[in-house]
Amino acid sequence: MRSNEVAKLAGVTVRTLRHYHQLGLLAEPERSENGYRDYAATDVARVLRIKRLASLGFPLARIGAILDEMDAPGRSGASALEELDRELALEIERLEEQRRIIAALRRENLDPDLPVRFARILRMLPGVDTLADASPDNRTALIVAGHLYDEEELGELERVVRRIASDDLTETMLHLDQQLTALPSDASEAERAELAAESLEALKPVIACFDTANWLRPSTDREQFLDRIAFEGHNAAQQDVYHRIEAGIEAIMEARVEAERAPRT
Repeated sequence: MRSNEVAKLAGVTVRTLRHYHQLGLLAEPERSENGYRDYAATDVARVLRIKRLASLGFPLARIGAILDEMDAPGRSGASALEELDRELALEIERLEEQRRIIAALRRENLDPDLPVRFARILRMLPGVDTLADASPDNRTALIVAGHLYDEEELGELERVVRRIASDDLTETMLHLDQQLTALPSDASEAERAELAAESLEALKPVIACFDTANWLRPSTDREQFLDRIAFEGHNAAQQDVYHRIEAGIEAIMEARVEAERAPRT
């Protein structure tokens, strides 16, 4: 029996038969005198078994071992089916979770390329409803942050954004951002110090939401990368003010820790 006849009977293509040969799932039959492969009925049965197991969800890479197990005396392949069933149950669970996420993204019109929680936080920021509202630089930073922030950091960000909204600090934040954006690269020492001090004073309600543990430990490689892209596009004076603000926040965090450790009288 030639390969095209086997393929037709089994409902596969000749190319599929060649693939089975390459994977070692189907032994190469001997060739007849005219040079064509001469398949036997056992080969057709083998192809049908491979096709059946593949349709159940077994990957081709595992089917050879499964067939060997099924053909062994006293073995039925039940253990392979049990293992496959567990894998499929996990896959179904994964797909159902994907559908829940997609449903939330559609229902709330959230950015699909962001995790749901981060996209919801983003929507609470002033002047930003979706990534389309952000500048190209901010868009890049937001996408990276959205995927690299862990749950603890997201929790802190959520607290900060809610505090800004509840204390009506939106206009203050926008004003500070405008001042920082407008700061020229040749800004004087006095201008930089004044803007940093003004920013720290305005940020006090926000800083109250910060976790001291996050601020006083060494920065991770991930955090350093996020800081680097956040500063891209800013001139030297603007970056200097940002660093002064960070140093000021760290000083506040250190003072908070010292106050917590101090004995109560």
